[in-house]
Amino acid sequence: MEKKKLLEQGFRECYYCNEPVKPKALRCPHCGKWYSSGKQILAFSLVIIIALSLVSVYYLYPTGEQGAYVPSSEVPAVLSASPIGMSVSTSSKIVVTFNRDMDRDSVQSAFITSPNVPGVFSWNDRALTFTPTSLMNEGTIYTVTVGSTAIDTTGLHLDCDMYSWQFTTAGGSAITLRSIGTGENDFWSAAVTHPSWAINDVQTKPILILTHTQGCAPCETMMGICGEVSSVYSASITYYDLTSGTDEPQATDCFAAYDPVPPNYVPLTTILTKGPNNSIIWHSWEGVVDEATLTSWVDDAITYHEQ
Repeated sequence: MEKKKLLEQGFRECYYCNEPVKPKALRCPHCGKWYSSGKQILAFSLVIIIALSLVSVYYLYPTGEQGAYVPSSEVPAVLSASPIGMSVSTSSKIVVTFNRDMDRDSVQSAFITSPNVPGVFSWNDRALTFTPTSLMNEGTIYTVTVGSTAIDTTGLHLDCDMYSWQFTTAGGSAITLRSIGTGENDFWSAAVTHPSWAINDVQTKPILILTHTQGCAPCETMMGICGEVSSVYSASITYYDLTSGTDEPQATDCFAAYDPVPPNYVPLTTILTKGPNNSIIWHSWEGVVDEATLTSWVDDAITYHEQ
């Protein structure tokens, strides 16, 4: 009856799940499918996504890990980069491995650390090692960038504008990228009815929750990203992979607490951690969150939890 009433009001019927959707919606809030006029795949959106992916800044993990970026062998690209993550030794070397023989001078000129770290370069075949000549600062977030001016021995440029990744050194005062507040890029402290299981678990470690449906392309992407991040931080966070519309009541709990205003879009990603005075701070997203961004949120969640 409710569906009929919505259709009479101008809602359209999703081609995939037959649920009502708003006329101007770009995807179904029930099954997550992208569509146009309820029947055709939104080709323009796919073109935009592909275009954006070509100019992305890739957040890298060593090859061999699930979800690692595998570039074409026809253009120069970074295969792996280290170190990454938290509690990195202040004496660590920075290593970047390429898929082709590189013009070493151009790579070294394009190599930047922020904050600046003095050091020397050495090469082993296609792997560049940067050895600091003094200890890095304790408890500091370092960003390493290989710029677009790096070329291979045939003169070809890297396959994207630049490669960038971060790591945080051990010791010193805890540093976070995000504050606690009400802004879009803050951990939120707004009082919500957190599920009892989340309240219990967050006392031990931060929680990463992915709520999704079956057969949803953005959900599949997010499952890969969350799976990769959770495997890297398996000792430091608790990860929940919840399928909506099944016998997992925790998925319903998450929508009620962290995305209460319909329509409820998937995938829904939520992170919870402990804040000041044993409070719970949290953040949630609808849609795909890139791996680098999600990783930085997890780093911050761990830091807040340990304070």
